[in-house]
Amino acid sequence: MSSSKADPRRPENIVPFHLPPQQEEEDFTGNIAMYVAMAGIFLRNRFKAIPWVAAYFGLSSLLNTRKTLKSSDAIGNSGAMIAFVSMVTFYLNVYMSRKNYSSNE
Repeated sequence: MSSSKADPRRPENIVPFHLPPQQEEEDFTGNIAMYVAMAGIFLRNRFKAIPWVAAYFGLSSLLNTRKTLKSSDAIGNSGAMIAFVSMVTFYLNVYMSRKNYSSNE
């Protein structure tokens, strides 16, 4: 053991501590999915591509959420949920219109 009481650390090697940023970058794919899905529902699904575009953005937002945000943010998956509802209403309308068409003949 050394009898020296001097500090062996070098002051030039000290790295100052910085807090990580509180706000992380926002992911707008959930919002895009929600807006596109709502547009598809409001247009009564006249265009076949709208629910699929909403489903793409909804799935993208669902898969890109971070694990820390999944537990704390329950509304973060609303874009994926509304995109799923848009797909269900689209195919429900298709099914019901074909069923009504076949029963009228």
